[in-house]
Amino acid sequence: MKKLIILLILLYVIISCNTKKKEKEEIPEEGEKIVSLVAFGDNLIHDTIYVSAQTSSGYDFRPILIDVKEYIQNFDLRFINQETILGGSELGLSTYPAFNTPQEMGDALIDAGFNLISLANNHTLDRGEKAVINSVNYWNSKDVIHSGSVLSPDESQVKIFEIKGIKFAFVAYTYGTNGIPHPSGKTHLANVYSNEKAREDLKYVRNIVDVIIVSMHWGEEYQDYPNETQISQARHLASLGCDIIIGHHPHVIQPVDLLENEDGRNTFVMYSLGNFLSDQKGLDRLIGMGASLDIRKDESGNISLENFRAKLLYRYKNYNDNSFRLLFFEDLNNDFLKDYALYFSEKEALIKYYFQDIDVS
Repeated sequence: MKKLIILLILLYVIISCNTKKKEKEEIPEEGEKIVSLVAFGDNLIHDTIYVSAQTSSGYDFRPILIDVKEYIQNFDLRFINQETILGGSELGLSTYPAFNTPQEMGDALIDAGFNLISLANNHTLDRGEKAVINSVNYWNSKDVIHSGSVLSPDESQVKIFEIKGIKFAFVAYTYGTNGIPHPSGKTHLANVYSNEKAREDLKYVRNIVDVIIVSMHWGEEYQDYPNETQISQARHLASLGCDIIIGHHPHVIQPVDLLENEDGRNTFVMYSLGNFLSDQKGLDRLIGMGASLDIRKDESGNISLENFRAKLLYRYKNYNDNSFRLLFFEDLNNDFLKDYALYFSEKEALIKYYFQDIDVS
């Protein structure tokens, strides 16, 4: 009887652990290829966060991400927008309105599994050219794909890469830089969006890759629904052949959508993923999501987007010791967030506003 009980306990532990992983593992048919992608929103590092992560020898942000790390690592492509520049401690750290973040934050993101990074947002130029150079040099030294800032006007912002036999293009844009001008006209330091620039960037890409991913820092802060500019730009990008649009900047969750294009392709749009890590005020700014999907390439080379999911995330702060944790809603109780089940229902309805065929957990 004791052996049976032990076996049942072990079985329960195994099942419980598996529920924290990607809910549905796709097995390709012969000749098919599948790449999975998960995307999170704004990594916005206020001084309260980096002070909480300070150690005797620097900074360690890894404990904040420990509860979401296993889930993230189940995917092939793992996106995040690094909202605050990783200019590093040598420049002097700073918080709102002109941020500069320890580079150890990047170490923690990479440790958690992130490998697709947007560097284009309204805070990219907060601390000037030197901070951008430090940031790009940091990311260049890591085994990640990043877009949105480059050090030479001759270097393309569009990054081409291949995973599991599927060829991708990735480019990141921002609507602006909070009115801060590019140093000496060096527009390559922060990749500002226009319809014409996107058309030029993607003109030839559609014919040489299978999938185009565009990161868009856009929209109005703290608004639950996309504005007309976001909707118009999403349609424009879809017309250029973009397959996946990853949106951020509003700092709150906005709906997702699946646009049907004239050529038979679909474009999956995440209008806003909300915050990943921040210390902003207001509950809506503490709830973000990880949106995921599978990208399937059949034996004839046709691409399809499948298995759309969203996983709700909560940034918990312990005010007794000013520590931070990121937790999925499935791990919450009322001690972490009172009425969390009600907030889950509200966010689920919001995410599905345009597109019902997405599972939310």
